[in-house]
Amino acid sequence: MNASGAANRQTGFTLLEVLVAFVILASMLGVVLNLNSLALDSTSRAAERQQALLLAQSQLDRVLARRELRQGRETGRFEDERYEWELRVKRFDFPDWDPSVESVSEPYEIELSVYWDREKSLTLNTLRLVRPL
Repeated sequence: MNASGAANRQTGFTLLEVLVAFVILASMLGVVLNLNSLALDSTSRAAERQQALLLAQSQLDRVLARRELRQGRETGRFEDERYEWELRVKRFDFPDWDPSVESVSEPYEIELSVYWDREKSLTLNTLRLVRPL
């Protein structure tokens, strides 16, 4: 090659190559932003559920600290107005329990549900033995 041929040859990207690279970059950016949005949504839902679990455990501890348990249903709201609770207490009957056997204590099932955002809920269940009065 002569010196004048080397000077005429230009290196670089064509317009078509630049456009293809831009389309690929734009599509990758869309995917990354979509994944970021999904991660933020998932984190938000997990935080709401964690808050509901903490409130449910707190309310259940209050119920278990009571001296007496009464069968029935109670409802209420937490200080954070988004969350409501419902408590159901009922006598629990073991499947193979012989009712003629006198026992020192009676089993009760305690079910506490926390509701938020209309269709979202979390429920905790436990059993407690109570001495009859």
